[in-house]
Amino acid sequence: MKLNTHYFDEASPKHTAKVLSLVRQFLKENPEVEHIVVATTEGATGIAAAREFSDKKVVIVSHQNGFAKENENELPEEHRHQIEELGAKVLTATHAFAGVARSFRKELGTWMTTEIIAVALRTFGQGTKVCVEIAMMAADAGLVPVDKDIVCIGGTGRGADSAWIIRPVNSHAFPNIKMKSCICKPLEF
Repeated sequence: MKLNTHYFDEASPKHTAKVLSLVRQFLKENPEVEHIVVATTEGATGIAAAREFSDKKVVIVSHQNGFAKENENELPEEHRHQIEELGAKVLTATHAFAGVARSFRKELGTWMTTEIIAVALRTFGQGTKVCVEIAMMAADAGLVPVDKDIVCIGGTGRGADSAWIIRPVNSHAFPNIKMKSCICKPLEF
């Protein structure tokens, strides 16, 4: 596997196009990687990735329903349909590091193990934490294999600023996830 890591000066959604370009360059040199998993909130990053990687198996991961507002999803239906029309799959599921654990923190102020892991992963940047989380979510949904490397793309807030080559696992096997290599990430976050 050939790889050069690119570092952005800061976390920013303005890096999205460059992240997709860096991932495309990696895929040209490593065509055996077939699966790309990308985080999106409102759909712009998901649409761009589905378009850019139409020759690969793409999974776009949205926030769970109720993440920002009860009974709502931040990904508009027209963006979800556009992503699917481009050939990608959309996964909407509970965040691997949140779910029930987050409810205890919000209600009782008690930190649970999965949220502590998320905090630890954020020491590498929010986008890196997102990449780990969406890798497990896609594996749990059966949308990526757990015996092959995949590329995960995440960001800080909106857009993309991080990409990693990951050997995913199902969430119940978290200690075995392999963060193989970083394609890009911000230095300041």
